[in-house]
Amino acid sequence: MPATTDALSAAPSSGERLARNRDFLVVLVGQGISSLGDAVTNTALPILVLALSGSGFAMGVVGVMSTLPDLIVGLPAGAFADRWDRRRMMFAADVGRAVLTALVPLSVWLGGPTLAIVIVVAFPLNVLRVLWLAAWTAAVPGLVGRAQVPRGNAIFEAVFTLGWIVGPAVAGVLAGTIGPGPTIAIDGVSFAVSAVSVLFIRRSLRPAARPEPTHLLEDVREGVRFLAHQRTLRSVVALWTTTSVISAGLTASLIFYITRDRAEGTAAVGLVLSAFAVGSFAGSVAAARWSPRAVGPVMLAGVGGMGVAMVASVGTPLPVIVVAALLAGVLNALVAVAYLSLRTQLSPDALLGRIGATARTLSVGLMPIGSLAAGIALDAVGGGLTLAVMGAGMVVAALAFGLMPDLRGARIRVEAA
Repeated sequence: MPATTDALSAAPSSGERLARNRDFLVVLVGQGISSLGDAVTNTALPILVLALSGSGFAMGVVGVMSTLPDLIVGLPAGAFADRWDRRRMMFAADVGRAVLTALVPLSVWLGGPTLAIVIVVAFPLNVLRVLWLAAWTAAVPGLVGRAQVPRGNAIFEAVFTLGWIVGPAVAGVLAGTIGPGPTIAIDGVSFAVSAVSVLFIRRSLRPAARPEPTHLLEDVREGVRFLAHQRTLRSVVALWTTTSVISAGLTASLIFYITRDRAEGTAAVGLVLSAFAVGSFAGSVAAARWSPRAVGPVMLAGVGGMGVAMVASVGTPLPVIVVAALLAGVLNALVAVAYLSLRTQLSPDALLGRIGATARTLSVGLMPIGSLAAGIALDAVGGGLTLAVMGAGMVVAALAFGLMPDLRGARIRVEAA
């Protein structure tokens, strides 16, 4: 792959169907398998931490260590994605995550200090996640073509959520039989599969060669300046950041509420999280077929609806919680696809990695605040009240951001595939 290749110039034309795009399909399969592993770990890891510590605060600490890398390395990761070969970045990150994830089940099998290893591994594991996401964000237009970014994002989101349909249920059952530690080994294998799939991408994902070398800090500042001065982009990132912080401790709170407050067992946790994933899949398919143009109202209604679903989950029978999770999943997918598509369309090709990383630095980098607050609240008032406060916060956020005309009127250009 010569250094001068412009990845976007080799991107598919607007007339090429995604079903015939080999590179798109290769990545789709690899990330579908990887999402299964992610879903397993997302369910099994909080269960493992709660079993080892018995503390909601410990769950919050692990959440902080998992999202702190976004705040620390998010901006330079985006600059690197606009300089380096994005395919190689994704491959190296997947290999590293496979090795680090394997340390957790290995510690359980060897009788090691598993909780300490989980806390120590969480940070570097998520540094690699940040690097992978920076490269991925910048690579999507090169894989599918700019005209098909909304449809491509929706299809990727649908395939990602397929793993989350099966993963939580599998993790819940396995965590109750072989234990949550060994269950996490599935994620290590999925990272290895993802790394192999990246090797089969033929299209160059290198950014365009620059006429003159630039300093890394100047690259970072350029991305931050663009986001800060683009009003619609600034508004939509602010909404996404606010809701990300509010809901940062959602999974831990659900697990605490179901297993401790209600004593339902880990299988019930898997059922609820799988219902959310089913809803996310349905929402992603709907977004791919519908491709809404007025994405601002979609995001605002979706955020408010998710908040209502959280509140409705408290003090109700398990079937009601499952239905609420299903609805929240549909709305979450619609919001995510709308957000990613709008952010991509408003970003110039040369700034794709940096703008995506800047947005993640804000949204995910500030999530430790929400994770830690949720962890403290879980020990203080329990899972039910913590979930209710989160839901109320989402509704308030939707109403407050609805007052911003740039966000209410946000639209994307949708071109035929």
